[in-house]
Amino acid sequence: MFPSRLRVAVYDLLRKVGALLYAQPDHATVHRLPFGLYLKRQTDPAGSRNKFAALQLLRRHTTVPVPRPLDVAHKPASRADPFSVAETYLMTTRVPGVPLYRCQHVLSDADLADLARQLAAHLAQLRAVPRPIRRIKPFPDAVICNTLGEAVRDPRIRGGEPVGPFADEAAFSRELMFPEDPARRGHRVVFTHADLNPRNILVERRSAGGHGQGGWVVSGIVDWENSGFYPDYWDCTKAFFEGFRWSRRYNDMVRAVFAALGDYEKELEVERRSWELGDGI
Repeated sequence: MFPSRLRVAVYDLLRKVGALLYAQPDHATVHRLPFGLYLKRQTDPAGSRNKFAALQLLRRHTTVPVPRPLDVAHKPASRADPFSVAETYLMTTRVPGVPLYRCQHVLSDADLADLARQLAAHLAQLRAVPRPIRRIKPFPDAVICNTLGEAVRDPRIRGGEPVGPFADEAAFSRELMFPEDPARRGHRVVFTHADLNPRNILVERRSAGGHGQGGWVVSGIVDWENSGFYPDYWDCTKAFFEGFRWSRRYNDMVRAVFAALGDYEKELEVERRSWELGDGI
């Protein structure tokens, strides 16, 4: 109901209050705010709009724990500062928990197995998310696209430059290495996070209450900027893209997650060959 300039001014004020309350540097891109809010500042308006639409879609069609999207506001570059750049402010609610990478070493094998089952169930819900009815001109027939029907962005494809949208998997595969390999064909196109890693998976230990059992739960999945409709192997292979950064136990958990969703060993083998050659970059 209020103009973007006024909303941005309020968010900047909350950002300064949050910096005092939570000891956050002003140059950070993600800011914890009072009232259970988070603000993300980006110079990529397309990524913010896609994330906002993705969160709306997920909250409408799934029970996957994600932040509630509240607002997207644009802050133009300052005319008085030649080094200033335009920014997009994305406001969401906070989800509880800590990133999985910070606590994976204190989790038991049983804890990780339980988290794997939960993640597999969440991803199964993602795959059932219907494609929005609306189509963005001039791409009414886009099949592989972001949440808004526009180009997809992925850091491992041409350095994150927008590509597509694509009418089919074959057109998408031509942006990748080995496009004619059988492992690049014949997949369902499903809604995909496209950046699953232990930084974006939040977990929380909950105490037993009543007749329920306590234990670790997936309390949130965040960072949906790259999400969209991709071949169904994409979340699996992307989850291993940075596998060298994470522990063997975490990678074993990821294998358990996707074992419940399909056999992607051939796709993963092609992807690994691609990564060695700098796939699409």
